[in-house]
Amino acid sequence: MTTLLIALGLLLIALFGAPLFSVIAAIALLSFHFAGIDTAAVIVEMYRLASAPTLLAIPLFTFAGYLLAESGTPKRLVNLSRAMFGWLPGGLAIVALVTCAFFTAFTGASGVTIVALGGLLFPVLLKEGYSEKFSLGLVTTSGSLGLLFPPSLPIILYGLVAKISIDQLFLAGIVPGLLLIVLLSIYSIRRGVVLSVPRTPFHW
Repeated sequence: MTTLLIALGLLLIALFGAPLFSVIAAIALLSFHFAGIDTAAVIVEMYRLASAPTLLAIPLFTFAGYLLAESGTPKRLVNLSRAMFGWLPGGLAIVALVTCAFFTAFTGASGVTIVALGGLLFPVLLKEGYSEKFSLGLVTTSGSLGLLFPPSLPIILYGLVAKISIDQLFLAGIVPGLLLIVLLSIYSIRRGVVLSVPRTPFHW
């Protein structure tokens, strides 16, 4: 009965506008308490994680992503990728795929990529004849792909919490990331052939 009342109280607090992170933290602390774990030990562990030097990478990568997004880098990346891959069938889709993955790998956050490149690539994909569903899926999926490549903020956080070597996690993400890019590129080529999307001629 006490657990039910606490759960209802937390739900009401969330509905009345309490920050979600505080509600989740309260649920976690209560779960530790009912499991018989000393909450003081939880606070000490939280401090250890928060004071880890590796966490300095997170605000720095976020700041780097903001600088890249505001400096016109997305447009230059698109132009470079289009010159390299635009001549292929479905070349524009491959351009979107490679550019989003590359940008996410540099910034460490897929949200920055979707904001910075989504508004640039999505209208172009629609204009070239790709469906809205395919274009939305491609841009959002490509942005998430870059998280498999270093430096990746989720991998850094997972390595800190799970106490696993971050270098080894970075190495473990490269092959799956490349494989997914190749598979999505093959699918994009197929869609380009089916839809007869015009190619961008390559010029030296």
